[in-house]
Amino acid sequence: MKDDSYERIDKMWEIKAKEAKELLKAEIIELLNENHPAELARLTGADDTTCKKIVHELYMERFNDSNCWHVEQSEDIWVIYGNTTDEWIDENGEYLGFDTEEEANQYIKETIR
Repeated sequence: MKDDSYERIDKMWEIKAKEAKELLKAEIIELLNENHPAELARLTGADDTTCKKIVHELYMERFNDSNCWHVEQSEDIWVIYGNTTDEWIDENGEYLGFDTEEEANQYIKETIR
């Protein structure tokens, strides 16, 4: 009986966490219209990595064609930029830099299909 109660509580918290993430995602969608992803943590009060992971999810949902992205050199690294959005953010919430243009283009081909 006791285990069943804990399972119900765990399930309830899991549902609440999903609801909270969806609310944060909706807020981030709005904020991205006029703000850079680096500003999202400050604007939402959520942690930076969580915000950037949600941005990655949005990129994968909305810009999932490799033609939506291009590579540019930024000082001594190569960076992936969206044609209509900011820098690529990976599934870990990190910006990526590549040593060569070829590496960056290969990443696009392998990751964004």
